[in-house]
Amino acid sequence: MKIQRDNPSKKTPRLPRICIADLVLVLLAAIVLTSVLLATHLVPTAYILGVVFVYLGVAVLVCFLTRNRQRRKLQAAGTVFTAFVLVVSAIAGYYITWTVNAVQSVVNASVERSTVSFYTMQDNAAETLEEIQNADFGILQTLDHANTDTTLQQVEVEHGLTLNTTEYGSLIQLADALRDGEVDAIVLNEAYLALYEETPGYEDFPAQLKAISTQQVEHVVETEPEPEQSKEDPVINILISGSDTRSSTIDARGRSDVNIIASINTETHQILLLSTPRDYFVPLDVGVEDAYDKLTHAGIYGMDVLMGTLENLYGIDIDYYFRINFTGFVDVIDALGGIEVYSDYDFSVGDYHYVQGMNALSGEGALAFARERHSFSEGDRQRGNNQMAVIEAVFQKALSPSILTGYLSILESVQDCIDTSVPYSVLADLVRKQLEDNAAWSIDSFSVNGSDAHSTTYSMNQQLYVMIPDEATVQEAKQKLEALGNTVIQDEAQSVSTDQSDDSTESALEPAA
Repeated sequence: MKIQRDNPSKKTPRLPRICIADLVLVLLAAIVLTSVLLATHLVPTAYILGVVFVYLGVAVLVCFLTRNRQRRKLQAAGTVFTAFVLVVSAIAGYYITWTVNAVQSVVNASVERSTVSFYTMQDNAAETLEEIQNADFGILQTLDHANTDTTLQQVEVEHGLTLNTTEYGSLIQLADALRDGEVDAIVLNEAYLALYEETPGYEDFPAQLKAISTQQVEHVVETEPEPEQSKEDPVINILISGSDTRSSTIDARGRSDVNIIASINTETHQILLLSTPRDYFVPLDVGVEDAYDKLTHAGIYGMDVLMGTLENLYGIDIDYYFRINFTGFVDVIDALGGIEVYSDYDFSVGDYHYVQGMNALSGEGALAFARERHSFSEGDRQRGNNQMAVIEAVFQKALSPSILTGYLSILESVQDCIDTSVPYSVLADLVRKQLEDNAAWSIDSFSVNGSDAHSTTYSMNQQLYVMIPDEATVQEAKQKLEALGNTVIQDEAQSVSTDQSDDSTESALEPAA
């Protein structure tokens, strides 16, 4: 019986090793990049599937080019193409990872810092604590007592010094004690120096001081557990807090000159920007009854106090905060390629002129626009409106496709001038939804108003310029918040009665810039 053997020439040809190797490399690149995209939680599923299909197409093309052993040039081209795909995949993976790390560097902020210094008068010859360790040090009796105690403990541990202290009931008494020689030095939170600058008779006091030692005190900001956003709860309230001074670091406690609540409805794609003037006379959420003060002073006591004060004023919950250094924001605006800002008035500031209507602004031009108040009869009220106009313009530019051309420089700039308590997962969810829906957002802005007055403030225990809230505009703000989807707690006790300005003088001091 004759055995029929298979004809070797009829066997199914095996793929060349180079073809298999190239296909394996493309498969690994696809797996790695897809895994990176999935891990970011930023990219919609449809986009990721698109990437997978692109790699499938690449694999088919690579196989076509390299499967024929006889066609060496095509094999070489296929290998070169595979190498190109690997390089592109590696670069894409690197920048995606860098982007996520950059975003995570500014989110979940939980630490604030207070700078507490030991000050003498400028004419004191002492240069170190050791030189005056036996002197009398003035400290505040109630205000900032926790920071003072922590600082004294740090000095005792680090320098082995136990200092003699005398307590004073107010910042004014503390300053007078140093000026009059009752004490040789004072222990004071650096943030309080700005309060002297807006107090009549003490404007020059900070310039008369010399810091001979400085301590940093860290504070953990209490944050709410990450909420489950649902269709029943589509609103996120974020406090945008910032200083327009050029010396503040982003995580330092200090006066908040910008106080804007961004109320965001993620379902209806509406944003309400609600501005509260820095000098608004409201009870601070410091655990002391009737602690009426300027809103800007709330920032000295931390973001918790600032958010709590505004929550009490408007009867809402504020979920997160963005803390912005507006001077650093210049770089962000320049990285965006400038912004288009609407001005309510025609005015000039330094080398910049703004027309009533739309203005194309660079970063420095936008900063000058946001800082100016002397050109307007409404002063700081209009400055708040201008700051909201700048933020709205940044939102609009950031939501446009043009952001893609400069997003790396934008992220680099953001790291230097912004930190936020918004969790990464919340930001990722917002980005993913925006990519999925490509929705157009409507942005409305509103600023509460008030009347100029003088009244005794909690922080200085002395009469300063304040703005007594106009209850009608506060109620209108609540209505706008409620219309957006907020649950607003109406509490008449939150209202600031104009009766508290009975001791106000006829003229108001110019608010500190």
